[in-house]
Amino acid sequence: MILYLDDYRRPPTGPEYASADNYSDFIMLLDKYNGNIEMVDLDYDLGYDSTWSGLDVLRYMKKFDVKCERINIHSTHPTGRSMMMQYATANFPDAVVTDREL
Repeated sequence: MILYLDDYRRPPTGPEYASADNYSDFIMLLDKYNGNIEMVDLDYDLGYDSTWSGLDVLRYMKKFDVKCERINIHSTHPTGRSMMMQYATANFPDAVVTDREL
């Protein structure tokens, strides 16, 4: 399964995708598909009024040992993108980490 998180962009569609536009709903997807996640595709900013970010998702994944083959960061927020790339690279050594719009 490919899990996609973004509050603004239109998510990809197809039977291999599940998407959310906020932290809480994405965490539910992580829990639902844990053990069957091919890739997570994350944005950093999750809305002007959100206290959560894509980096918080990565921290959740680390804390609860959620594994996936690939982590992609598609955020245009330069600082957030950099922090997420550093965190993912350091904490998910078995995953391929990329930073591009798919």
